[in-house]
Amino acid sequence: MTTTLLQTKLYIPPLRPNNITRPRLTRLLDEGFDKARVLSLISAPAGYGKTTVLVEWIQERLMSVAWLSIDKYDNEPARFFDYLFSAIEDINQALGENLKQISQRQPAPAPLDLMTSLINAFSPTEKQSELEQRFILVLDDYHHISEPEIHESIDFLLEHLPPKMHLVILTRQDPPLALSRLRGRDLITEIRQDDLRFSGQESAHFLIESMDLEPSSNEIETLTERSEGWPVGLQLAALSMQGMGEAERQQFIAGFSGRHHFILDYLTDEVLKRQSLPLQDFLIRTSILDRMCSSLCDALLVDANGSEELASAASSQAYLEQLEAFNLFIIPLDNERYWYRYHHLFAELLQARLQEYQPELVPKLHHQAAAWYEENGHVALAVQHELLGQDMELAADMVGRAIKDFATWSRVEVKTFLHWLQALPEEVLRNRPWLRLFASRSFYVTGQPDVAAKKLESLEAWLRDHPDFPEAERLLGLVQADRASYAVVSGDLQVSLRFAQHALESLPEDDIFGRMRARAILGLSSSRRGEVAPAADNFTQAIDLAMAADLSFGAVPLLCNLAEVRINQGRLNEALQLCEEALELGTVEGRRTAATGFATLEKGKIFYERNELAAAESELRAALELLGEGGIIESFGNVHAVLALVRQAQGEPAEAQALAQEAVDIAIGGRIERIIVLAQAYQVRLWLAQGALGRAVQWAEQYGRLEPVQYLREFEDLTLAQVLLSTEQTTEATSLLDRLAAAAEPAGRMNSLIQIRVLQALAAADSGDTKKALSDLQQALHMGRSEGYQRVFIDQGRPLAELLQLALQHDIAPEYASELLAAFEEKPAAEKVGAVRWDQSSLLVEPLSERELEVLQLLAEGLSNREIAQRLFLSTHTVRSHTYNLYGKLDVHSRTQAVARARELALLP
Repeated sequence: MTTTLLQTKLYIPPLRPNNITRPRLTRLLDEGFDKARVLSLISAPAGYGKTTVLVEWIQERLMSVAWLSIDKYDNEPARFFDYLFSAIEDINQALGENLKQISQRQPAPAPLDLMTSLINAFSPTEKQSELEQRFILVLDDYHHISEPEIHESIDFLLEHLPPKMHLVILTRQDPPLALSRLRGRDLITEIRQDDLRFSGQESAHFLIESMDLEPSSNEIETLTERSEGWPVGLQLAALSMQGMGEAERQQFIAGFSGRHHFILDYLTDEVLKRQSLPLQDFLIRTSILDRMCSSLCDALLVDANGSEELASAASSQAYLEQLEAFNLFIIPLDNERYWYRYHHLFAELLQARLQEYQPELVPKLHHQAAAWYEENGHVALAVQHELLGQDMELAADMVGRAIKDFATWSRVEVKTFLHWLQALPEEVLRNRPWLRLFASRSFYVTGQPDVAAKKLESLEAWLRDHPDFPEAERLLGLVQADRASYAVVSGDLQVSLRFAQHALESLPEDDIFGRMRARAILGLSSSRRGEVAPAADNFTQAIDLAMAADLSFGAVPLLCNLAEVRINQGRLNEALQLCEEALELGTVEGRRTAATGFATLEKGKIFYERNELAAAESELRAALELLGEGGIIESFGNVHAVLALVRQAQGEPAEAQALAQEAVDIAIGGRIERIIVLAQAYQVRLWLAQGALGRAVQWAEQYGRLEPVQYLREFEDLTLAQVLLSTEQTTEATSLLDRLAAAAEPAGRMNSLIQIRVLQALAAADSGDTKKALSDLQQALHMGRSEGYQRVFIDQGRPLAELLQLALQHDIAPEYASELLAAFEEKPAAEKVGAVRWDQSSLLVEPLSERELEVLQLLAEGLSNREIAQRLFLSTHTVRSHTYNLYGKLDVHSRTQAVARARELALLP
């Protein structure tokens, strides 16, 4: 009996108008065909453009094609072969008809016999010599086939494929064929989901050319990221955006997700409905996970009574393997196929279904996931799920356990702790002093000192009101340590010393972390006073405590503190070694923790001083990234300020100006006077390098009016000395330098002493005392040679170069002097040129900075302070400060007056 065949199943589908060509994929198919591989397998979920890529390739190569589009009714050998042989008729009608006659014999031939007939029909014989060219046989939608006899026949075909045939299989799931054997013999070309994803360029071409939209580059990037390059996902998004205005389109893109009705309909119809009910349940339950493995999934399949709800259907491992085999929007995250995740849009669809039909299950699943993650040492993920479960008491208990486990601190950044603590209601935190203590610390480190201080005061009052609370005495000791820490950063060293010593006295001997912290604070206090030997001793004791207690994460910032002390002592080699040790200890599971940003900062300082500018820039940019990732306020280290000096030395004065101003802005935002003044001193050194002497003089006048402080301002004082020398106030500079030398030398601050001797040499030369100038320079060269000091000399410019030439004539450190003179010759031309922009107009009360010019331009555009802050990535407080500065410099009292005055001075068009 002859079966009526549907001819459209044998047609090659047409390409859509404005099809996006994908040469990177057709090249892969070309390679497989040209290397005479037997199979090209294109395997990916629905909507990835498998058929489109193949048709594009076929049209490019102009090949003979036998095409069969398979559906669910073809999963029967006789029907499958009827269609297969009908497809062959498009290659050679006589061969196809002959094969169909063989298939219709009675009794019906076995599938392997039919495949043998097909293979023989295309074997090279004189009778079939008219088939001279190779052709491809395409089996589209092969995932509809589950009949073992058909799979066995295709395996047989691949084992004995005629030389003139190339097989292409398109499927949503990998077929149960001998693919590994073909891989081992390099007989298969595979194109998979990752290959088929649209790149950003392909997404842009598709949205603009094919869908006639005009999205911005940021919108294209967002859509590509949210869809993970899924072609149909982008198409559905594009269809949704047809006819939208710009504002409506931006709102749509911002909320684009798997919950959008087009996406929901497509994924439900094409994917979810086609799965068995147990597999659907598995998918929906596990959709709450950002990543998953079999044992984690098992934990989510257990009901409230402890019985496995889906155990009778299959294990989680079986489900995961099935999903991967089915290409069901699941993505392996490692080579061992242990961890997986769902495609974002697919996960959002599943989550929407879960929330719609089983909302009561959501908190239970999050709690089960949290328990599994905590038990398996994934603390951050455990807390994340417990918070999502909305039982804040349970979440607070888990956060408390995480905080008191020292191992957590090497794996979780400060900003993550802060996020947890901010998510917990005040009534939950009230009777949990440990959480309140760490909340204060987190606020402080992330640049909110006022909030931190208030929380610490509130906690101290609570502890004194609850003396019977377990560990109340220990907590009070830690509160004292934190108050000491905050005081030492702000520069109140007497308070810091008092609280730190009290903490040491009150903390029990077995509280290693608390005692380590108190020692570190004593070290910082000594360091701020310029007492480098006691500082080094305290930091060393703190490091020893940390290492003895196996708290290597706690040793990382301490090693950086000690490295800074060694730099102050002029021992750059030791400091560099300490930084490397900190980096090693601070690398956890192959990832650097945020605290290692301080190590790369210190390395950046060292490399800058040694004139290794590329290395310095690399380390400082790494510091910015690491500290930023951890949420640590950058002004603690003034990274931008040091980087500004590096970029100036590299001949990039405009960028250096912007970085220096950013350092000052950040410091002002942190509201710590000690750090603000230090950042301004860095900026002054940049002004001197760029010839902006007027601004430097104004700073010097303001600096001279500052009240005395408890901490050392040696860097600032040395900056003042440079300003005095630059303005020919040699007597005043000499007097200041003599005082600084008398304090630095006995204290062992050799880094400062080298700078002092260099400046004293310049001062003596200005006074005509050549003998003293050479003596001071000789001392500086002697101290700096073994540690590789260079910038301390180079940054003084031509006057110092002339002194070095004189030193050579007197045979003073000839090799070192020659090396330094060679470095002078390498200075970028841009570094030697003062920035003309500082002298915009002689009519100004004070020249405008780069940042102020940017703010002025935006004021002229009519933007509010909030809008300016968003545009320039600043705080509104910082914008207000710039605005007030503008008013003062332009001698005006309003925005309108400022813009008008700026136009008069040609500062604005």
